[in-house]
Amino acid sequence: MGHPPFGGRLRYKISADDTGSELGGPQLRVPRKSKVSTKSPDAETTAEKLISRLYDDILQEHCVVFVGAGSTTERHYWRTEPSFYQEIKTKANFPPTDPPPSFPELMEYFCNQMDGGRHNRLIREAVVRVERFSVPGEDHNLATMFGNELAEIPYFNRFVTTNWDPFLERSLEVMIPTVEDRDLAFWDDRKRQVLKIHGCITRPYSIIATTTDYERCIRDNPLIFNKLKDLMATKTFLFVGYSLRDSDFQSIWDGIVKSLGRFTKLAYAIDPSASSDSVAHWKGRGIELFQTTDVMFVRQLRSRLEEEDLIPAESLLEFLHRERGRIVKIHIRVDQRLSGGLASAMYQDGLLHALGDVLTSTALGAKKIETFENDLAEARKMLAKMHRRNDPIEISYWTGRTEILSRFLSRSKQKIPAFIHPFRFKPSQKFIKGGSL
Repeated sequence: MGHPPFGGRLRYKISADDTGSELGGPQLRVPRKSKVSTKSPDAETTAEKLISRLYDDILQEHCVVFVGAGSTTERHYWRTEPSFYQEIKTKANFPPTDPPPSFPELMEYFCNQMDGGRHNRLIREAVVRVERFSVPGEDHNLATMFGNELAEIPYFNRFVTTNWDPFLERSLEVMIPTVEDRDLAFWDDRKRQVLKIHGCITRPYSIIATTTDYERCIRDNPLIFNKLKDLMATKTFLFVGYSLRDSDFQSIWDGIVKSLGRFTKLAYAIDPSASSDSVAHWKGRGIELFQTTDVMFVRQLRSRLEEEDLIPAESLLEFLHRERGRIVKIHIRVDQRLSGGLASAMYQDGLLHALGDVLTSTALGAKKIETFENDLAEARKMLAKMHRRNDPIEISYWTGRTEILSRFLSRSKQKIPAFIHPFRFKPSQKFIKGGSL
């Protein structure tokens, strides 16, 4: 596949024609060692329609993304690879003539049949399943693809998931996801937050899997579900890779609808294979289904935000990444025994620190354009202050920072001057030696 251009995130070409069997099930199939490049105009148009419906809420940071396993470990790419549900069904020797059980019913059956009603063996199976996607490689890249690209959009800051795997919070760089009530002590409205309402594999005791678990989870963590109810009542929800048949969800959603009635906010769901019956059914319950894919949605959204200059184009970020590599090589070789070398070294420090901040912040969706504009204003204030102090070291450093921020905000792709004049303190493409120190 090659190496990602920046930020350690690898991107794939997606086929909108690759649809799954149900919401929360397969949404994409990518053959091994190949990229899918065919596109469905219908799915693209549908994604654009969904974005138009959500756009104002997204820009106001009023949109909550509810992510299911269909967007991570249960995104099936190869027809021969079974889902976790299928694996457990086989290992439990579930009678093939019986009606297919729900997910929690099957987990309960497995525990009773294979572990005397205990959960140890089921949790071990779940750990093995998640570990398969944790090691570097194609499986991991594809399981984290949606989360990585979602993380680059700075207008999303609240996320909910029933996933046991830790991939969403890692993509978003959320250090403490909210798994149990006591985690709410670390909730910070200024930062991105992830509610994990069915537990996390890193805390095996927290996992909600069986019907018995489902019955007790709201009782055991009432504060988390109160937080979820508050979000559902006040924000616009977008469901991706998630089964709307989940009993927890239906109970909470029905309660919200019952309480708010016609004032309930309309929610949206991405379902690549939505039938006309399911569309009509869920629309009657306040959720509108769109036949597209999660990755197509986030890429179409990114394109629109780029067109409106609300986020930088990927080509600009790739250019800045290459420039950072070039400047690092120059920085290592510069001779600081000369006044020109010392000034340029301090200037390059400013360049590299600002480039690091720009590339990291955009990869994580941590800053919007207004924040970068404020950063530039502050850098210019510091530069003016250092000029008043006549401090050549700090002047050089803050000149580097302002150079990067101003170029980034103007979307310039011109070669960045790697040196600074030791007396005029102007960026230069050529090295001026100056005198010996």
